[in-house]
Amino acid sequence: MKEIRDQLEIIPNYLTKQNISFKELIHQVLSSIITTTEKLNNNMDELRKIAILIYKIMVIQTYQYLWKTYLKSGTGQLIIPSETKQKLSYSTTLSVWPKEMKAIVLSNKKDTTNENEICLKFVNGHLYALQHQLKQYQQELNIKANNFQGYTISIQEKLMTYIELNLNSSLSKKIEHQVELIHYDYHIQALQLEYFQHKPNEYQKQLMIHICQSKYEQETSEQEYEFLKQKIAYYNLPSQSFDSSTISHHPLIDS
Repeated sequence: MKEIRDQLEIIPNYLTKQNISFKELIHQVLSSIITTTEKLNNNMDELRKIAILIYKIMVIQTYQYLWKTYLKSGTGQLIIPSETKQKLSYSTTLSVWPKEMKAIVLSNKKDTTNENEICLKFVNGHLYALQHQLKQYQQELNIKANNFQGYTISIQEKLMTYIELNLNSSLSKKIEHQVELIHYDYHIQALQLEYFQHKPNEYQKQLMIHICQSKYEQETSEQEYEFLKQKIAYYNLPSQSFDSSTISHHPLIDS
């Protein structure tokens, strides 16, 4: 959960007070409902706090998507045959926990005789924690929105669109790549299990393991390369740069 906590604690550049695009959006949103300069400044701060809460909700929902994918893989629900274009020579209902996640889960366990139960409990625990945190942020958002005079669904949609656009170019892309690797890992492990059903000799087993590992590492490298290219393309946009995209680590209110 450290990765998620870190993502929630920092305020991205596109939601800082100094970001030109964000300032323009805030002024556009408030121009029709503000009358005095004093009220304008106060509402700018409050609207920014609302935007940060929306950002945190979207971050939680993005990670929920990842962890639900882990759960589907581990409970044999990841692959839907009717949605699979090619005919597979192995079962698509196997319970396969992604090996990287399984390695993390089992690293602190002395007794790993029941790997499936340990992984299931771990993933469900994370999903419960994410849902609990999501509800807290949603409650905070509702309170702030209700106390903000003139706040409308239209305003919220504008904020959501702005945040989603930026989030899709960073965190969402990263999670999508992770999900693709989960699918790839599932197919490799399922194929390997099917092969072992034919009782190969030890040499054949090791050869299969080596081939699968090599293919997975190759796919991982290709995914990371594609992700890096997309990040570079995003930062080369007129509204972005590597300097201006630096994440702000200031406290929530003062950043």
